Amino acid sequence: MKTAVMLLGLSACAGACTSAFAQSSVTMFGIVDLGVAYVKGSHGGTAAMTNSGASFSRWGLRGTEDFGNGLKAGFWLEAPLSADVGQGANPMAGLSFIRRATVRLSGNFGELRMGQDFSASYQNPAWFDPFQGTGIGAPNSFLMLGAPIRVSNAVSYFLPSTLGGLYGQAQYAFGEEPSTSPNSKKGNYLGLRLGWANKQLNLAASLASQRTGTSALADKLTIASVAGSYDFGAVKPMAYWAMEKTDSGARIDAFLLGLTAPVGSAGELRAALSHYNRKSSSDDWNKLSLGYLHKLSPRTAVYGTVAHVSNRGAAKQIITTTGLGNAPISQSISVDPGGRSSGIEFGLRHSF
Repeated sequence: MKTAVMLLGLSACAGACTSAFAQSSVTMFGIVDLGVAYVKGSHGGTAAMTNSGASFSRWGLRGTEDFGNGLKAGFWLEAPLSADVGQGANPMAGLSFIRRATVRLSGNFGELRMGQDFSASYQNPAWFDPFQGTGIGAPNSFLMLGAPIRVSNAVSYFLPSTLGGLYGQAQYAFGEEPSTSPNSKKGNYLGLRLGWANKQLNLAASLASQRTGTSALADKLTIASVAGSYDFGAVKPMAYWAMEKTDSGARIDAFLLGLTAPVGSAGELRAALSHYNRKSSSDDWNKLSLGYLHKLSPRTAVYGTVAHVSNRGAAKQIITTTGLGNAPISQSISVDPGGRSSGIEFGLRHSF
């Protein structure tokens, strides 16, 4: 009798444990994206294997625990990969989760997220770019006055997805400088983003500021953007304006016009034209990018991109692509003031 009771107890416990574990899940995911590119400037060029030409190579773990009634907790750990040399993006740091390392709590109220995460001001220049910020086609708006792509020590709140297409984010990141420091506000970041989307139209705007600590007064970097896209089916045009300025008077405005267009059921054309204007200066530059991506399967794609940068005045912007820094180059690619730079890239992307 005691044995039967014990077996029934163990069976009930096993059932309860199984039920508990059924509410949790952990997934490993990643992308390996490698290509070959040739980039040239005013004094020759170089060919090299490149990394992240269509999507950033990465590896990560994410998990969710479902408490019921819409309440969930979860984590996200994501590390960059330099697959061309078989190591993490920073050889000195090893494989570190610097792309994203967050914990979250979500429900009908929205989502509260904490940790290392993408900045609110990064979203528009990334998601309203046909090349999504990767490869030689990516806009040079990521090379302006230093607006952060990611922020550490961040607390973010996201609106719930039940507001009829309205979405938004408020984010604060702690610089964690001592209050007695001359630059006690250094690294502090505040970002806001608000948008609205349906199946065709997507509109968004963002405003952010960061204390850079470049002077005793902790110079403030102000970042703003407005972006939009409309999916006509045969073509999806998109555009954005992004601005960065400092209290000391430096300012750069970036304008991008782009589009994506499906080719059959597996291909996609990509094009972007961007202009960068320095305040009170003729040291401006333009960039033109054209690309094609073809999906061999839902997880594997091949792609090709060409890009060209033309500078004005003393500007010396060059075509950049992830991975060229790992090539055995005796002299870096350079451009004379007002010169031109161009590049071509082909690659293979596989996700898992």
